[in-house]
Amino acid sequence: MPQTVIQQQMLTQTSISTPGSTWLSWLTATPQNDVYFLINTLSDPNPVKRFYAHDWIEEAFPIYHGTALAHLAEVSPWLVKVKRSQLFHLGKMLDSEPFSDPSWGWAYQSQLDWRTQITHWQKYQFAWMGEEKIIFRFFDARIARTLLPKLGRGDWALLMMPVEDCFIEESETKVIYSRPPYAEPFISPADYILSEALIKVWRNSEQAYLNVIDNFYIQFWENHPTLADSLDEPEGRLIALIREWMDECQQKRLDTAYLFDDLFLRYLDEKGYLPDMTRSANAVSV
Repeated sequence: MPQTVIQQQMLTQTSISTPGSTWLSWLTATPQNDVYFLINTLSDPNPVKRFYAHDWIEEAFPIYHGTALAHLAEVSPWLVKVKRSQLFHLGKMLDSEPFSDPSWGWAYQSQLDWRTQITHWQKYQFAWMGEEKIIFRFFDARIARTLLPKLGRGDWALLMMPVEDCFIEESETKVIYSRPPYAEPFISPADYILSEALIKVWRNSEQAYLNVIDNFYIQFWENHPTLADSLDEPEGRLIALIREWMDECQQKRLDTAYLFDDLFLRYLDEKGYLPDMTRSANAVSV
């Protein structure tokens, strides 16, 4: 029997999003579910310390512990299960005193047990992005809020297997993402593969662009520490120059993920930004 238009739409549907009013209303709406937080411990201040200080935690675990990323334990994301008795207090506090770092994490509700949660997120710390196996930092709210709206049925079945729904802070609001129809949870032994659609969404996102700029900035400091120090006066000038250059490269339709130091040095030379001695040396080498 031919599928109706409605059936076709349901089969291709992505995450169902609903404007979230407050942390308090979401945390207390479905008391039969347990509440979990995926926390980015690299955010400043570290949210785990605040969770412990207020006695919100029933269980907590560093996800990298006992895995291939155990050597990165100090920067591991944490999975936190919240005490049901503390949901009201937690909601009031997060609404009145939100975390200042936009990368700090996000929350979800689930009816599955604690061990299942740990096993699941340890498996999904890696993903395939094309032919490259990457560390998948989905716990970082900046990455999650980019991908969550575009997760398809397969992503909800696999990546979001334990999740009933999730709650994340956007720039000016809060959003609840729920499982779409025909996306029943499924445990797969295979590695998670980011779809072409998700890869495109990520590569075209502002956050991916900022990551490229940050990575180039770090790389430039490592390769040219003396010059970087000179260009970063006053503090913040170097990364502004990198952003200016990459904006220009984007306008020329160059892939900013594949730009190298020599192109940036040539740009600085053409703009007259290089110190005199460096400019002369660069001119001779060219």
